[in-house]
Amino acid sequence: GDLLSESDPLDSGISASEAEDGAGAGDDWGWDIKTDSLDELRLEPVIVKEIQECWNTFLKNSGSQEAAGEAIYSALFEGAPSLQSLFVTPRAVQALRFMLGISNFVENVGNPSAMKVAVETLGFGHLNIDVTVPRVVIFRDAIIDLLESEVGAEKWTTGAKDGWGMMLSYVGGALIFMRTNYAERLRILSDSWKAANNKNDGRKKSKEQRQREKEEQLRRKSRAEAADAEKSGTEFETTSNASGESGRSGESGQSGQSGQSGQSGQSGQIQSADEEAEDRGCASFLANTFFGGGGGGTRNGEDKTSDKRSGNKMNKMQMKDSDVPKTFEDMFKWNCAVMGLSGRQWMNEILASFGTMVVNITNSKRLQQECNVLAIKLGKCEGANSVNLAEFKSCMLAALRSLLPKAWDTAHETAWNWLWENVEILLKKYMGQPLIWEAALERLYSSLSKEQLFDFRKDLYERFFAAAPAGQDYFKQSNTRLHFIAERVTDMTLDLYKDPWRMVDEISALGLRHVGFGIPTELFGPFVTATVEVMQSLAQDPTAFEAFRWALGVVSQMLVQTITEGSTIVMKAINANSGAQMKKAASCAPRGDRSNWVLVVQVGSQSISPLLWSIESGSLDAAQAMLEDLLTIRADRERYYYGVDDLFRYHPDIMKTLCVDAASLLPTFLEGLVWRSRTTKGGMRRVNYYVKHLLLDAEGNFAPGLGDLVGVGDPQIISHSAIQLCSNTLWAGLVSQQFILAKIWFIFSLVILLINQTLLPLYYPDKAVYWATFALRMITYLLTMVRLCARHVRDIVLSYRRGDTDKLFRLLPIPTYLKEPYYLASFFLAIFLICMCAYEPFFWCYGDFYWPTEECEGRTDTRFMYSVFAMLAVLLHWGLMADLAVFSTGLSAFVLVCMQVGSEIGRFLIALAFLLTAFSSAISVLEHDYDDMRDVSQTWVALFSITLRLYEDDYRDFQHDPVLLGAIFAFVSASAIVLLNLLIAQLNCSYVYIYANMVGYARLKRSSVVTEIMGKMKKEACTRFMDTLGLDDPLEFGEGDVGMAGGL
Repeated sequence: GDLLSESDPLDSGISASEAEDGAGAGDDWGWDIKTDSLDELRLEPVIVKEIQECWNTFLKNSGSQEAAGEAIYSALFEGAPSLQSLFVTPRAVQALRFMLGISNFVENVGNPSAMKVAVETLGFGHLNIDVTVPRVVIFRDAIIDLLESEVGAEKWTTGAKDGWGMMLSYVGGALIFMRTNYAERLRILSDSWKAANNKNDGRKKSKEQRQREKEEQLRRKSRAEAADAEKSGTEFETTSNASGESGRSGESGQSGQSGQSGQSGQSGQIQSADEEAEDRGCASFLANTFFGGGGGGTRNGEDKTSDKRSGNKMNKMQMKDSDVPKTFEDMFKWNCAVMGLSGRQWMNEILASFGTMVVNITNSKRLQQECNVLAIKLGKCEGANSVNLAEFKSCMLAALRSLLPKAWDTAHETAWNWLWENVEILLKKYMGQPLIWEAALERLYSSLSKEQLFDFRKDLYERFFAAAPAGQDYFKQSNTRLHFIAERVTDMTLDLYKDPWRMVDEISALGLRHVGFGIPTELFGPFVTATVEVMQSLAQDPTAFEAFRWALGVVSQMLVQTITEGSTIVMKAINANSGAQMKKAASCAPRGDRSNWVLVVQVGSQSISPLLWSIESGSLDAAQAMLEDLLTIRADRERYYYGVDDLFRYHPDIMKTLCVDAASLLPTFLEGLVWRSRTTKGGMRRVNYYVKHLLLDAEGNFAPGLGDLVGVGDPQIISHSAIQLCSNTLWAGLVSQQFILAKIWFIFSLVILLINQTLLPLYYPDKAVYWATFALRMITYLLTMVRLCARHVRDIVLSYRRGDTDKLFRLLPIPTYLKEPYYLASFFLAIFLICMCAYEPFFWCYGDFYWPTEECEGRTDTRFMYSVFAMLAVLLHWGLMADLAVFSTGLSAFVLVCMQVGSEIGRFLIALAFLLTAFSSAISVLEHDYDDMRDVSQTWVALFSITLRLYEDDYRDFQHDPVLLGAIFAFVSASAIVLLNLLIAQLNCSYVYIYANMVGYARLKRSSVVTEIMGKMKKEACTRFMDTLGLDDPLEFGEGDVGMAGGL
């Protein structure tokens, strides 16, 4: 229970006489606690205003809603010792419930009907609590004392105190009244609905269920005794109401009349019995039809008995347990088929919503909302004009009787009839209207001009901000965005009539987004009021205006309901981006539900993930606290609680999300995958790495998480022990073999190229050598060149199709994969091989008398071009062999360091080229007689040779020309002294920085190779290897501690 539970009334500090009187000390103020009826509470407007002002002052003085809830909790816990045993819910959750519940009463205290609905909803939630008058007095006085001490004398007037006393007394009396009149009925509905949808056929029963079955047997026995007394002339009524009046739920009184409820008294029993006989007859007919029972009906009791016995024997022989429907939905459809009612769309729509209505029978607003939406859906069904709700009732009761043959009795009959009649009244209230309203609303929107719609949106916000100034803090967008929101409001009202199925999901999703934005539900009322008032000035047709008002009310109710259900303490912590508040909220959850609290908030068919929302909204402190809580291992005897499986079940792409949106949380996440023992043995400490989900996804394929980490490119992240364990395990077990097999053809190609380019030409002009050279070159062209060309053509086409390109010099789009040095070198190798093939001397000399030969007349120029491209191809071939350094982490680190410092050398060469060009141009202008520096090109080469110390002459050759000598000295000073020393300094600094992470870069390279090869590997080979890792076997934490599965 949330507020009250069982305790001894004598512990409350109230005398026995006061407890019997039922009013306590508050009677002097007229705070009567009425427990015999539930009427509407009507207070004077002045008192209502004082109550609300008093509450607003209390909230303002408290500073926040959470602080106000804590104050209420402390007042009840410390000021009323007898109520301490009632506080079983976690403090943070219970404090929030107190605050929200009282705020709801204060908000509706001026609206009697809404106040009654709010009290009824609270009462239905406390039916299992033994609420007594003394406890109500304790609770009421504690709240009043708290307000009196916190509000101050200025706001705490006599009227405020009197109003609060009457309001809280009204709430307490309603709780007692609801428990007295509805507790048993709702318990029957809840238990029977669970049993009707129990697919396990009730084989596993809890201790509480067994106790309830025993109590049910005792009740049946008492009813049987009452029935015997009734036969003797004693009148026995199954349902009665002490007040004689019918409330919202239709509990009939002594007068025998019924409100919204089902039957009462003897007439109700007779009608229920007739319906039961009719429905059970249908069920019997269905059993006979499907399972080979007797053919037609019987006329006398003896025939029925004999048919029943023979049918039972046949059923035992023919019926199988799997053939009989075991859920309400299946049994309902079964009965529909027998009664000739199958195939009716409107019945399927009610059936789809029936479970929600049963569960929310205690929530008046939620039930009304579901019935309103269902009324719209029924209008869209085929045969909407022939909807007969009595037919659904017959099938529903027949299905329940068939599923609960042993438990079903008169109390069940009365309870389910009462539920359906409540639903039927709510449905009939608006059935048939949505179609009329849809046409009228569509005509209204089409008749409004653009200027009228613009004025509508503008006036809407003016009225809303005037009525609720706090709303301006949540509408900080541009005017264009505000107009878009207002336009969507009007569109949603019409779309709700046109496509209610889609709109229900969209509105639920919108409400969950509002939960993430932290929108107060108190703003929806003023917003709807302002919208309706502005639309009223534009709508000339009353029907269209009513259509707009009703649809907007339904949308608002759905949004408020979604926000209310989704506004958990976890979401509030996210809105505050408080790690401490998040830890406190998560600590309130039971161990078994701890992960669900931070991973999913489900409202209807829509859900939102608090963890993902915190990441997307930038509340990383709260997200870090959630990850730490999820990945903390907790134990309860032989059961372990670890949220990693739930995390990947709800969010299979969590690694990608963290890498893209919250890379700073990756260390927290990876550390959560590691368990380290506190004890050592032989100088070693046991460490378990729960990395199953980094290796395998839900379908048994290689998980993409390692590839996502490679995409981050952080050498420190990739060097984490958990990632290295995954990478090294895959490398040693699978990838290294596949990698060397993939490189064999490349090594073979290099060997063939070296033989035919460097070795065989030494033995020219032997004819056999020419043939061997020609054969090896054809192998190079057919295997290496064709293969490289085919692969690059494929990759280039796919890149352009997918749009995976980057602009070269901001003009030419090129495939993104060519930005990688390895693939770029491979691409140029293919180009050079094509050029070699084009200038191949064997091809140009074809037809020569001495063919095969490379030497023929007039082909000297082609031989030279061929040799240039061959030199470049051999050089690139050797350069690509550096990729084999991945086998050694140290060697790979060195290669990567060389590549990293290459950028510094490149900048040095650019600066040197600038100096060479500048000085060579200047020296070529000078008049001198030195032959090696006559023009720009010769001077450029000479100066570059001087820089590299390859120039043969020295400064003494320039002594006769001091101007030329001075220019050369200036160049040497700028290049050799400044640029070279600056290059050395830059390389030193770069190496110091890179050295700290060079092993990480080497690991990053190996991990990229692992992900690339694993992505192309067949699932069968991957599965066979993963099975050898034993990921499904428990990893022990220590001797005798079995541990959990999913790790290495």
